[in-house]
Amino acid sequence: MPNRKAVVESLRQDVIGPRHHYSFGEIATMPFEPYDAVTDAMAAILERVAVAVDWQRLLVEASWRHMRLHPDRTEKLPRHQGEAKNVCGECLAEALLQENTGAPDWEREPNAQIRHQAVDWAAIVAETLEHRRGTIEHQYRTPHRGR
Repeated sequence: MPNRKAVVESLRQDVIGPRHHYSFGEIATMPFEPYDAVTDAMAAILERVAVAVDWQRLLVEASWRHMRLHPDRTEKLPRHQGEAKNVCGECLAEALLQENTGAPDWEREPNAQIRHQAVDWAAIVAETLEHRRGTIEHQYRTPHRGR
């Protein structure tokens, strides 16, 4: 499965829950329009993350981890390996999840602490969206009366 699709589907399931289909493939849990809107929203999150990541630094940190922890490990990658030919997927993931700034000590802390897997992030976002309107001010928007 392509990475983009896997991420979007994972995030979408976090928001709307497991999908239930009728026997002919129609979505039974919700109408198509909000389902498609949630899919678009999750794709937007992925695009923002992809732009926010410092990929060059990520590759450097992943390469450093790979050299420190398993330099003899070889990955079965496609023939177009590019710059990541000396980095495995595990090291890329760990470098992305590492919270420490600067040069992490991979020998002392080889794995990032995964503390947020059980957080129902979609419910938290839904609960706090009511505060969003008050924080967004646009130059072209006229202020509400009574302010």
